[in-house]
Amino acid sequence: MPIEKGEIYLANLGDVKCADIGKIRPVLIFQNNNLNRMVADNLYNDVIIIPLSSKIKDNDFTYVIKKRDALKKDSTILCNAIKMINSKRLMLDDGVLTRLNPDEIKAVERKILLLLDI
Repeated sequence: MPIEKGEIYLANLGDVKCADIGKIRPVLIFQNNNLNRMVADNLYNDVIIIPLSSKIKDNDFTYVIKKRDALKKDSTILCNAIKMINSKRLMLDDGVLTRLNPDEIKAVERKILLLLDI
């Protein structure tokens, strides 16, 4: 089953080191679906994700979503913390917590463009 851009899963981001974002937390799948199909076919191992936090921060580089579906808390998508992880860190057996709608995905994309000064 391929993952899709805009889906939110739990992922094990490891131990917190220095100021890195770690532990098991929700993450937004942010790479395109061509790469996601390659991950599903075991042709590619890494996934671009954006971590979420239950600490609500509303600024130019975050996007806030309300709890819904299996996402149990209002959360901040930390666009300034975009990262690549091995797909084995995704806890796919727990299922999709929620999905962003196309307007929400576009809003996150705008935050990333601002972050990268594009």
